[in-house]
Amino acid sequence: MAGHATVAFTFEREETMKVFGAAVVSAVLAVSAGGMAHAQQNITIGAASVGGTFYVWAGGLANVLTRAGIDANVEVTGGPLHNIQLVEAGEMQLGLTTAAPAFEAFHGLAWADGEEFTNIRAVLPMFPSFFTWWSLEGSGIESYEDLHGKVVAMGPVGGTPDTYGRLLYDVTGIAPSRIVNAGFSDIVNLLRDRQIDAAFTTAGLPHPAVAETESTNAIHLITSPTEVSDAFIEVYPYFGKGMVPAGTYAAVTEDQETLTIWNFLITSAEMSDDAVYNIVKAVYDNMPAMLEAHPSSSYMTFDNVGQIAIPMHPGAIRYFEEQGVEIPDRLRP
Repeated sequence: MAGHATVAFTFEREETMKVFGAAVVSAVLAVSAGGMAHAQQNITIGAASVGGTFYVWAGGLANVLTRAGIDANVEVTGGPLHNIQLVEAGEMQLGLTTAAPAFEAFHGLAWADGEEFTNIRAVLPMFPSFFTWWSLEGSGIESYEDLHGKVVAMGPVGGTPDTYGRLLYDVTGIAPSRIVNAGFSDIVNLLRDRQIDAAFTTAGLPHPAVAETESTNAIHLITSPTEVSDAFIEVYPYFGKGMVPAGTYAAVTEDQETLTIWNFLITSAEMSDDAVYNIVKAVYDNMPAMLEAHPSSSYMTFDNVGQIAIPMHPGAIRYFEEQGVEIPDRLRP
């Protein structure tokens, strides 16, 4: 597929598949004699707001872990930054996060403001997030430049869309007249009621809220043009570029280039090697279930382990090395 990435970020085309609803799972299963050595109790997975890709993907992960004998449940959070804080503090066992805030947290940069979150460790690669806006047909908003002076919803406060969308506006000079922060299930209603002009997300494809909007209204899907993406990547080199494939939504009739950033699962350095090994093994032993939960799971290939931006947990390294994956030195704790 067309497209490239910065700092060795590479992307492959994913086929659009039907998104199944995700259940929040909390169940305790007995471990069979041939199963895992022991069940990990009270594994909480930090996702993001209801209605987003993180929440759907985390629901699939919880299902897979529960069936493997690991007591897992999903918790609604503020998204990647919040999940980093919760895992670092030992208040959550697993969290979904994004490369930019995780890299900044580990090194005490940007939002971390000198505080180094050195207790977080990567578990496995997830998928790239694609910078996408959407508006209702007839709104007059059909391009990135059209967002200037408009009311734009950006997801919850502190989430990846809110944090890095604002930075993109700063770099490019495009300035919404007002930014609205809300969960994505609420954003769909705000857009349909025309209380906002457009909405923005950074997420795997297809995004549930975009698909839900399009189920009742014709939309425009807006992506960042090459010159906008390049200007942003020059300032923030851990972002990249990729393609929203034609057919992802009815509104996408040809491939659309946009900014991207990778996501991955994190845990605490204090979690045992065996526990993390078992989590990773359960996921890769049950990839059909992950794909059923959300098609973005197609990016969870061994080749994409190198997309991770912070050191990996030794238990995860052990699993991937058993599969013949070469782990870069920068990912070794």
